[in-house]
Amino acid sequence: MKKKILISAYAISPFRGSEYGAAWNTVMHLATQHEVWVLYGMSDNFMGDTQTMRKYVEETPLASVHFIEVQPGRLAKAITLLDKAGLGWFFYFAYYLWQKKALKVAREVLKTVDIDVVHQLGPIGYREPGFLWKLNKPMVWGPIGGMNIINKELLKGKPFSTRLKFKVKNAINHIQLNYSRRIREAFLQADVLIAATSAGQQTIRGKFGVDSYYLSEQGIISHAFLDESKFDHINQQVQLVWSGTLIERKNFDMCLDVLAKIKQNNWMLHILGNGPMKEKLQQKAVELKLSNRIIWYGHIPRPEAIRVMSGAHLHIITSIAEDNPAVIFEALTYGVPTLTMDHCGMGNVICNKCGIKIDLDTYDTIVNNMSAALEDVLANPHKLVDLAQTTIACAAEHNWDKRLVQLNNMYEEAIRIREKRYHSSSSLTTLTA
Repeated sequence: MKKKILISAYAISPFRGSEYGAAWNTVMHLATQHEVWVLYGMSDNFMGDTQTMRKYVEETPLASVHFIEVQPGRLAKAITLLDKAGLGWFFYFAYYLWQKKALKVAREVLKTVDIDVVHQLGPIGYREPGFLWKLNKPMVWGPIGGMNIINKELLKGKPFSTRLKFKVKNAINHIQLNYSRRIREAFLQADVLIAATSAGQQTIRGKFGVDSYYLSEQGIISHAFLDESKFDHINQQVQLVWSGTLIERKNFDMCLDVLAKIKQNNWMLHILGNGPMKEKLQQKAVELKLSNRIIWYGHIPRPEAIRVMSGAHLHIITSIAEDNPAVIFEALTYGVPTLTMDHCGMGNVICNKCGIKIDLDTYDTIVNNMSAALEDVLANPHKLVDLAQTTIACAAEHNWDKRLVQLNNMYEEAIRIREKRYHSSSSLTTLTA
């Protein structure tokens, strides 16, 4: 049944990945079956930077989608200047103020539109839940992420500043999840909750005593496709790919440590991405005598990046913390299995049919086990050929037809739960009158 849905997306863009792309794909697919009103505050780099979306909306009117730009107030704009200066933690103060304004705009929408369901969509972090639950409408919140407690073993060998940063983040997570009244109220007031990972589900149940669905914020966008010609020379050389920003959280150091233990020389690693650690990591690759087997692409146009990804035989991800990185789903789309640690969103999405998962343990044990797994497929490349076929099959589990069915069921459930709450409160009012 067609519904009128109000969505708070904050960051959205048809041309960017990550949070922007996840929100865009959700909205566009929902619009094939429903009429959608979207509150947003950013399509470019910082809060209030909406020029890309504004231009797109002007040039590409969409009948079933109403994009509503919510510009930050003066104070939020002033705080955003600190964010632009590199003081990222100040973002949350500005974001809090933006959410307050988004609530006001949402109330204006409700004056003229009989909204059926409200969806607090993104960004996925639980830290700022917004205020749309105050609208007294059936509400869905999620996918919700950002609740990970960073494994200390993965911080070994990292610079003091990095270890301090993640320890502070762990402490803040503990405080907010246990003591924030507003976060607790948001969890309890939402009619349906969606966790971005199974670990998030456990946290929500443990901290707030409520159940949630598991659904990643990302999905398969295009049709899955496997280029089988790439296996013609796999016995001579296995093509590996690593994709991401070269920062501490993405943990490319570990990938280098793994490769340094490999005895076979029938591999080439393609690195998609750039970042502040690039020179340091390139130097480490030289010291480990790996540089002649690594191609550093930096940031390249998306069609070229897809060519590199689709031509790979194995994708490697070594992140310290993620919810559901888009690259996992890009790898699935092109039948590229993933070698990963069994944690975060990767642990949920990747199974033994579409990748190789390594249990969390001590840092040295993880590196040893990951290198052993890599040694095995390098010695037996046919295993990667077989794994590619089952990876393509797994990709179908994350297509948007299935995701739409799930979201529609959640919207229906939110409406039923809200009706029960309304009748319950009405009965209570009658009894106490």
